[in-house]
Amino acid sequence: MNDTGSPKECGVGIRGIAMAIDSIVWLLLFVLAVSVVGALTGQMESTATGVDTSLEGTPAAIGLVLWLGLATGYHTLMEWRFGKTVGKYLVGIRVTSDGWSTPTLRASLVRNLLRLVDWLPLFYLVGIVALVRSGRKKRLGDRVGHTVVVRT
Repeated sequence: MNDTGSPKECGVGIRGIAMAIDSIVWLLLFVLAVSVVGALTGQMESTATGVDTSLEGTPAAIGLVLWLGLATGYHTLMEWRFGKTVGKYLVGIRVTSDGWSTPTLRASLVRNLLRLVDWLPLFYLVGIVALVRSGRKKRLGDRVGHTVVVRT
């Protein structure tokens, strides 16, 4: 809490740690997406050391789109339903609306669709610059979604 009794907004550091933890979930979702597309297209093979899936062309594009959908869905649904992802939970932060309540589904979806823009050009550069320049430590997705990340 800050001096006004409202939750304290989070900066780049703690949010970066939460994102690093959530990247493990992203990796698992990537493996799931590639495996599903590989199984459906016949591009999955059993080898002596395990299973190999090598997607190319259209199946690779489908796998990428499926992974982006799963990753966006993970963040959107977790933040809407619980106010936090696994990473945010482990570091003790959460997403709220500007009025400190749990964000609506729409607000969570907007902030997470804009995560793709915040990530540009590489490693959240747009999001970090927006956050540092914001009085309430908001990345672009937070500004448009009317959300803020706070300590729990």
